[in-house]
Amino acid sequence: MTFKLRPYQSETIANILDSMRRGNKRIIVQQPPRTGKTVIMAEIARKTTSKGNRVMFIIHRKEVLNQAKETFKVQEVDMSLATMGMVQTLTRQVARLPAPQLILVDEAHHALAKSYQRILQAFPKAYVLYFTATPIRTGHKQLDLIADDLIVGQSIKWLTQHRFLAPFKYYGLGDIDRSKLRKAHGDYSSDSMDEAISHQIYGHIVQQYQRLASGKQAVVYC
Repeated sequence: MTFKLRPYQSETIANILDSMRRGNKRIIVQQPPRTGKTVIMAEIARKTTSKGNRVMFIIHRKEVLNQAKETFKVQEVDMSLATMGMVQTLTRQVARLPAPQLILVDEAHHALAKSYQRILQAFPKAYVLYFTATPIRTGHKQLDLIADDLIVGQSIKWLTQHRFLAPFKYYGLGDIDRSKLRKAHGDYSSDSMDEAISHQIYGHIVQQYQRLASGKQAVVYC
C-alpha cells in the first residue's frame, strides 16, 4: 500500500513540475526536517519510472539509504530503473552507471563537494532535484552556483499550526555576550565563543530532562 501524500507534499511536487515546465533543469527543493522529503522523492521517482525513465538517488549515509530504498519500494517505484547509492560508492562507479533522466540528491547542501559534482557532471542531460532543509551554506559557496530555481516548502510554523509537526519548547543558554563573537571561515571562532560564555558549562542532562520534560520526547544538542 502506497503512502497517501499530505497536501503540502503534493503542492511541492506540483511546484517542481511547474518549474520543470518553465525550463529549469536543476532545482533546489527546501523542506523542513520531518516533513517527508523521502516520500516526496519516492513519488517523483514513481512518476519517472512509470514512464520508463531512469532515476538516480544520491545520499551520504548508509542508514538513510536503506530507509529510502524501503520507501521507494512501498511507493511502487520500478526499482529496475532506479540506481540508489551513497555518494562515496557512486562516484567511484560513475563510468559504469546507466544514465538517468532524473537525479535526486538528498541532504543536498553537500552537493558542491567534488564527489557529488563528479556524478552530476557525468550526466549533463539529467534533471537534478536538490533536496535539503538548509539550502544556505554558512561561509561557503552557495547552491545557486549549480541550480536554476529554488522551491521553498511550508514553514515549520505553518506545519505546526496545521498539526503536521508537533509543537515544541526549547531551552538554551542565556548568558552569552554576543559582542565578543567573531567569525572565522563563516562560523564563530572557538576562541571568541570561549570569551562570549562567561563560565564553563556543566550539565546534568538526565536531571534537566526530568525537570523540564519528564515523560515527553526530547532532543539534546551538545
